[in-house]
Amino acid sequence: MKKWLPVIIYVIVIMLILMNKEQFITWIQRRDSTNIMVILIIATLFALFPVVPYGLVAGALGAKFGFFTGGVINILASSCAAFIMFLIFRYTFSGPARRIIVRYKRVERFTKMFEANAFLAVLFARLIPIIPAQVVNIYSAISRIKFITFTLATVLGKIPIMMTFALLGDQFFTNTTNSVITVALYLGFLLLVYVIYVRRIRA
Repeated sequence: MKKWLPVIIYVIVIMLILMNKEQFITWIQRRDSTNIMVILIIATLFALFPVVPYGLVAGALGAKFGFFTGGVINILASSCAAFIMFLIFRYTFSGPARRIIVRYKRVERFTKMFEANAFLAVLFARLIPIIPAQVVNIYSAISRIKFITFTLATVLGKIPIMMTFALLGDQFFTNTTNSVITVALYLGFLLLVYVIYVRRIRA
C-alpha cells in the first residue's frame, strides 16, 4: 500500500485540479506581485517536507511561471532542500550511522563502492527517480562523499526531471498532445539513462 501512496496522491490532486479547473486557471493567469524569493522559499519547504509529491508542486510552478522560470525555480528549490538535508544529517547523524554501517559487511562494501563512484552514483540516482530523493540525500550525507561532489551531481541530475515537470505544468490545460509527447520523450530518456547505468555497472 505504501508503494502506491504517491500515485494515489497524484491522482487525487490532479482530479481536484480538474474539478476546479476555472479557479486554477484564474490563479495561473493572475499577474500578482508575489516575490519570486518567497515562492522559492515556499517551494523549498515543500521539497524538504513533501506533504504532497513535489512533482505536483513543480508542475504548478511551471503552469504559473512558464517553462523556463518555473523550471529554474524547481531546480533551485529541490536542490536547496537536498543541500539542507545533506548538511543536517552530515553534521548530526553521520557518526552514529557510520558506526551502524560497519557492523554489516555488505552494507559497508556497498557504501565504499558508492563513495568510490560518488558523482556518477548520485547523478544516476537523480536521473532515474526510483529511489526517493530523501534517501539519496541521507545516504550521501552519512557516506564520506564531498559536499561539492554531491552538489554538482544533484543539480545536474535534477535538471531533466524538474524542467519536464515545469513543461508539463505549462502545457497541462493548453496542449494535451504535447504533454503526452513530453512524457513519452522523458520516458525514452529514462530508458536510455537506465541502459547506460546497467552497462556501466556490468563493465
